[in-house]
Amino acid sequence: MGFTNLNELDAMHLDVLREIGNIGSGNAATSLSSMLNTTVDIEVPTISLINYDNVSQYLGGKDREVIGLALGLEADIDGVMLHVVQPQFASRIINAFYPKEINTLADINEMDLSAVKETSNITTAAYVNSLAALTNMFINITPPVDYLDTVENVLKHASNRFDSIGNQVIYIDENLYIGGTEIKSSMILILQMESLKKLFDKLGISY
Repeated sequence: MGFTNLNELDAMHLDVLREIGNIGSGNAATSLSSMLNTTVDIEVPTISLINYDNVSQYLGGKDREVIGLALGLEADIDGVMLHVVQPQFASRIINAFYPKEINTLADINEMDLSAVKETSNITTAAYVNSLAALTNMFINITPPVDYLDTVENVLKHASNRFDSIGNQVIYIDENLYIGGTEIKSSMILILQMESLKKLFDKLGISY
């Protein structure tokens, strides 16, 4: 019998998702290190299934200011990868290219945002490419749509563009060390139910 929401996934399914996360994080560290010309280490990410309505609690609260970068996934699977960037992360990335003090989102201009978006593209692509390689699927990434707003509003924008699965999403929690500085990064993977079934079918795991 097939599952109808993410709550029905068992330990084997979660192990597969963690393995994809591990490979993706390693590839992301290598790509970011080359781009920023500094050492980048990423701890093994924590991958959880959480209710979309509770995501804000994991991101520091609904009123916290963040940059949300939503990249659509299309072709063999349909969904979105939402990369949530804290101002501290944005500041570290921007200062890898030129010195600038970033305290709030109001300090970020178009050039600053461009640097952050490029970094997000690399990080997201590392995960998606790992997923595609393991499943032998073609997955296209659409250009990121950015939202500079509170956590609550960023999540609303993303949920308006893409359907979640039974209100459950895959939450990827990362700790990065960029040039010795610890930075937190969060990704939220939202897949259509049929895409999730196709993913596990390609991996040879029953559902």
